[in-house]
Amino acid sequence: MRHEPNELCEKLKQSATPKMAKTIDLIHQICTEQSERGSCDFTIATIGRLSESVNGPKTQAIRNKTGEKYRALIQSWAEYKKPLKVITSKVKEQNAWVNDIDDARIKWLVMDLIAQNSKLTGQLQLAKELSNINIDLRPVANIDAIESSSHRSSTKSNLLPTEVEALSHSIEPERFKRNGWTVDNRGRVKGSDGNTIFKAGFVDAIEKILAI
Repeated sequence: MRHEPNELCEKLKQSATPKMAKTIDLIHQICTEQSERGSCDFTIATIGRLSESVNGPKTQAIRNKTGEKYRALIQSWAEYKKPLKVITSKVKEQNAWVNDIDDARIKWLVMDLIAQNSKLTGQLQLAKELSNINIDLRPVANIDAIESSSHRSSTKSNLLPTEVEALSHSIEPERFKRNGWTVDNRGRVKGSDGNTIFKAGFVDAIEKILAI
């Protein structure tokens, strides 16, 4: 699992003094333990704090020019762990050519670029899916009014022309006059004998349907 960081660690020690080589081993061990804990935090601040706790180089020492080798090793761990979480086995197989790169650092940089591309592709796909979601931003009152109007239109559109004509015929003044019917102020239809033929609201209801 940690073949690449191990390889870089050995290369860094080859051009280092014995004292620095020992410190490189210490930094490498700290990163190894960080990885085994399942952490992906390989920032200089975190590794420096852990290093200081075991009498290793402090954060500032790692940031200094003389800490270049330490930073390279820490960066290799950060780049090595990051793509492993993002690149799927299928993508790994498609990008197997990366393993042919001899320079370990360039290899990890390429792997990181592939991982970033995979992540951005996923985000783009998610953005496309979200763009297809229609969000109604109209005020609730407007929506209720539109839906109410739509319901009324639907009610009338479900009626056949002959049915509409029959409703219209049922409240024609001439028909009322012939039959001796009258309509009170509540829309109730009464016969010549004063008895109720259609209950209150009948005429109003018919007129509302015909007015849509």
